[in-house]
Amino acid sequence: MILLVKLVFTAATLCYAVGFANRHRNNPLHRRLMISGFLLTLAIAVVLVVGVQIFDATYAPAEWLVSVTGGEQAAGTVLIVHRLVATVALLFLIAQIVTGLRRLPQHKWLFRPVIALWLVTYVSGLTIFV
Repeated sequence: MILLVKLVFTAATLCYAVGFANRHRNNPLHRRLMISGFLLTLAIAVVLVVGVQIFDATYAPAEWLVSVTGGEQAAGTVLIVHRLVATVALLFLIAQIVTGLRRLPQHKWLFRPVIALWLVTYVSGLTIFV
């Protein structure tokens, strides 16, 4: 399951990267890629929340994280921080999509925190979960 999550988030990240690169050259492609990345992100976020809340799925920390932090409890704290940052990143991403679809001026400066939060969440998700 976690491999599928990582693959979908990687596909979404590629959509975002290529879409961002085409923001000035090909706006229709930019829009399609960004919406595709957002839909992939939203779909897998729903799968993760449903898995945890309804099916009691657990996502364990990687062994190296347990070793570095000194135990399961500290590693669990890192996972909680990751989830909180991921939630904030998703809220910023929703704001970015809405401002882009409505062509609001905030869209042009909102991308900086969105990219930063997304990359922190993506990289930490790839490395701290098994």
